[in-house]
Order: sequence, then structure tokens, then C-alpha cells
Amino acid sequence: MMMVNTVKLKEEFDYESLCRKLEQQVDYLTAEIERQNKQREDDKEKMERKINECQNSFIEAERNLAARSEVFCTKSSII
Repeated sequence: MMMVNTVKLKEEFDYESLCRKLEQQVDYLTAEIERQNKQREDDKEKMERKINECQNSFIEAERNLAARSEVFCTKSSII
């Protein structure tokens, strides 16, 4: 009878231990997912800023090209 009780206690302890391990794994994985989501959002914001910078640079380059083209056309028509 004592042996059966010892085995039951051992099984209960094992289940409790496994439950704690699983809870720790769930907590770790949840934190990892949150970290990855934050990283993804940060990367998305960086990419959006870079896209805006590139668009602004492109618009400025177009303006410069248009201005130079206009100057070139006026010089060509004078000659």
C-alpha cells in the first residue's frame, strides 16, 4: 500500500513539474513572439521612413532636372 502511494505521489509531482515547465515554455514563447512583433513593427517604420526619404530625394532630383533642362533649352534657343 505504501508503494502505491509513493508511486502516486511521484506521478503527481511529475505532472506538476511538467506543468511548470510548460508554463515556462509558454511564457518564453509568448515573450519571443512579442519581441519579434515589436522588431517587425520597428523594421516597418524604418522602411517607411526610408521610402519617404527616397521619394523626397526623387522629387527633388526631378525638380533639379526640370530646372536644368529649362536652363539648357533657354541657352540653346539664344544661340
